Amino acid sequence: MKKLIYIVLSVLCATSGIYGIYDTITTPQDDLATSIIAILLLAFLAWLFMHLFLKPEPRHKHQAENAPEPSQEAPSDATATQTAETSNTERGNVAETDYDDYVAIDIETTGLGRSARIIELGAVRMRHGRKVASFSQLVNPQIPIPAKVTQITGITDRNVKGKPTIDKALPKFYAFCGHDTWIGHNIRRFDLPVIAREAERAGVGMPDVSFYDTLEISQTLLPQLDRHRLLDLIRHFSIAKTERHRAADDAAQTAQVFECLKRI
Repeated sequence: MKKLIYIVLSVLCATSGIYGIYDTITTPQDDLATSIIAILLLAFLAWLFMHLFLKPEPRHKHQAENAPEPSQEAPSDATATQTAETSNTERGNVAETDYDDYVAIDIETTGLGRSARIIELGAVRMRHGRKVASFSQLVNPQIPIPAKVTQITGITDRNVKGKPTIDKALPKFYAFCGHDTWIGHNIRRFDLPVIAREAERAGVGMPDVSFYDTLEISQTLLPQLDRHRLLDLIRHFSIAKTERHRAADDAAQTAQVFECLKRI
C-alpha cells in the first residue's frame, strides 16, 4: 500500500511541476522567484517519493518451514572452503541480521530464456562483512552448452560431463545456504526465477528465501551511474576490472559490492 501511495504522490508532484513550468512560460508572473521555488520544491518531492517507491525491500521476512536444513559438512561433490572462523553451530543458525550475515549467490546458465538450464551454482557465506566459506558446483544440464556460453564462461560440455544433475546439485546448494538471506545481482528477475524453474523441473522444491538485489539497491543509491551491471559496480567501487563469469567468483564480487553499498 505504501508503494502505491509513493508512486501516486510522485506522479502528482511531477505533473504539478510540469504544469507550473508551462504556466510560468505562458503567463506573465508577478513573482517569478516564488514560482521557480515552487517548481523546484515539487521536483524535489517528486524525486523523493520516487526514491521511496524504488527503495528495495526483502521479498520475504521468514523462511518456509520446509526449507532444507543446512549440512554440517561440505558437500562431497562440490568445492567448498571454510575458514576456522566458521563453526558448525554458526552454519546451522539463522543469520543474526539480514545485512551482516548472508550468502551471496550466483548461477551460470545455458542462456537467458525460460528454457535456460543451470550449468554452475556458486555462493559465498558472509559473516560480519567477511567471507568465511564458499561453494562451487558444476552442473550437468543434460543438453549441449551453446558455444557463446562457453566463450563467456569457459565452461564446456566436457567440464560438466559426469557432474551432478540439477536434482542432485540443488539440495547441496540449499544446504550450504541454510537459513541465510540471499544476496544476488539481478536475483529477482534472473537467478530466483531460473532456480525456481529448475527446482520444479527436477522436483526438488524451492525454499521460501529472503533476499536483497544489489541491482535494485544500486539503482536507488547510485542514480548517477549510467548502467548498473555487476561489471559497472565492481569498477565503480574499484573491486576489479572484469568479471570472470564463474558463479562462485561472481558471488564473491556481489558480496563485495553489497558491502560497499551498505556504507553509502
